[in-house]
Amino acid sequence: MAEHPRIERVETFLVDLPTIRPHRLSMTTMSGQTLMLVRIHTSDGIVGLGEGTTIGGLAYGAESPESMKLAIDTYFTPHLLKGNPNRIGALMATIGKAARNNHFAKCAVETALFDALGKRRGLSVAELMGGRVRDRLPVAWTLASGDTARDIAEAEEMLSRRRHNIFKLKIGRNEVGADIAHVAAIKRAVGDRASVRVDVNQAWSETTAAKAIAELEAVGVDLVEQPIAQTNRRGMARLASNAIMPVMADEALNGPESAFDYASTAAADVFAVKIAPSGGLFAASRSPR
Repeated sequence: MAEHPRIERVETFLVDLPTIRPHRLSMTTMSGQTLMLVRIHTSDGIVGLGEGTTIGGLAYGAESPESMKLAIDTYFTPHLLKGNPNRIGALMATIGKAARNNHFAKCAVETALFDALGKRRGLSVAELMGGRVRDRLPVAWTLASGDTARDIAEAEEMLSRRRHNIFKLKIGRNEVGADIAHVAAIKRAVGDRASVRVDVNQAWSETTAAKAIAELEAVGVDLVEQPIAQTNRRGMARLASNAIMPVMADEALNGPESAFDYASTAAADVFAVKIAPSGGLFAASRSPR
């Protein structure tokens, strides 16, 4: 029986990239993005690549590209060097016991392991996991310059190029009336040619959200994402029960257990299932324990 390949070296580094335009969120404005890249070098000459990053840095969440690098270098790598890179589930379970949370860092490592295994087997990651279910997916484009005319021009460009007809608007930093007017102007401009959704990134109180959601529905918005604090699950449930349009949970979700908590109390109509906040593909797809 052939010996399995070994992980010989784990390399992490930070890359600073500019954004194509300022990205205005409720908690900060981004003019650049720092990526944490990980390379896993194995004894058969294969290098697996993974990436970790967050929007808004520590103003958004508990992890940063710098903390991901530290976690991988200091806490993950000793376990990776002892493990079999073909047994990704076992390796990630070991890391999960050695380090709590740090989901973005875990996702980056798992991605690199999958990348290496796919290269080793000559298969895409989708094929490794049983094959893709569909050939095409609609993808939303985020409008977040904070300037109404600029966002309309950007939306029109995407529509004319037939790239996107779903637009997510980042709001919550301005006074609510100004945000509603901003959204309404963009929806009027794109009309029935596009779906418009909003992402508040937890910026509103429940009282503000209840009023604002009704006004957003009146101007034709199709969905509202995480309007209030992720910890206010009961408030999310009240908003979801009273709203006509779907209410999405995003920051509230960091794995199956949190999703189960939200689902069991009908605290959201839609879940934003993201592999990085969940801790990787395995964690995003598993059932609660």
